[in-house]
Amino acid sequence: MHAQKYAALDAADLVGVCDIDRKAATASAEKTGSTPYTDISELFGKVDAVTVAVPTSDHFEVASAFLENGVDVLIEKPICSTLEEADALIALAAKKGRILQVGHLERFSPIMEALNEEVTKPGYIESHRISQYRGRGTDTTVILDMMIHDIDHILHMVGAPIEQVDAVGVPVISPAEDIANARLRFANGCVATVTASRVSWKIQRTMRIFQRNAYIVADMAENKMIITRRTGGEDGEPLTLGAEQREFEQVDLLLRQADSFLNCVATRSQPLVTGAGVRPVLEAALTITEQLREWHRRAI
Repeated sequence: MHAQKYAALDAADLVGVCDIDRKAATASAEKTGSTPYTDISELFGKVDAVTVAVPTSDHFEVASAFLENGVDVLIEKPICSTLEEADALIALAAKKGRILQVGHLERFSPIMEALNEEVTKPGYIESHRISQYRGRGTDTTVILDMMIHDIDHILHMVGAPIEQVDAVGVPVISPAEDIANARLRFANGCVATVTASRVSWKIQRTMRIFQRNAYIVADMAENKMIITRRTGGEDGEPLTLGAEQREFEQVDLLLRQADSFLNCVATRSQPLVTGAGVRPVLEAALTITEQLREWHRRAI
């Protein structure tokens, strides 16, 4: 999918697709008019930038090899499996003067851009991210595969450190957790409840934000947002509630992300989603994962 987006953009010359499975590399290269490779070292000196979309456990090894060889990197989320690897990758990109963008795709969503403009000081946030079993991303937990999107949004909106985490979750189909729920308490008093599941028959991507004088519901699956506002209720004025619904155009987020990355490569500008910028997101996701493990140990 990444290769198809680059092939569609005039700003890019898609040099090749690399996969350790030659059949997979060849099939993708044929669809995009590029060359198949099976070893990343064959691309050194031939490319200015790459997307790294390998299993999370291999993110550090592959991305660091490209950074060492002077190549800008867009790496799929999560940035790495551990904070130590993430820190090393961020430091290496800085040392080499290379761009390190992380694929938190929903940062490019019009509905999330609008939501961030509406949210001021949230008191309570509730999010649900539920999808059908896809068979991919199961090399890691549903937290690092799916919930990390909502963690990213919530940390950005709250703007305060996490003070307390409680989490539960279970593996259902894959060896790692397929459904999880986390309750996050922030230093500024905000509380967020986050649920993610990849074993459902339906798709749900909703976020509800409660703040003073407003209640906001964002539905990312339906591309719409409903804002309920309070007016009046002071100095004898009657209290009223008014609802506003907004609908957003369906856009190709992967294409927007690729286009933005290429622009950063060409202009040497900072990406919307930097490695350093999402380090707290990975830290929170790993904390939730550890709390979940602790919950399992107590249950046993």
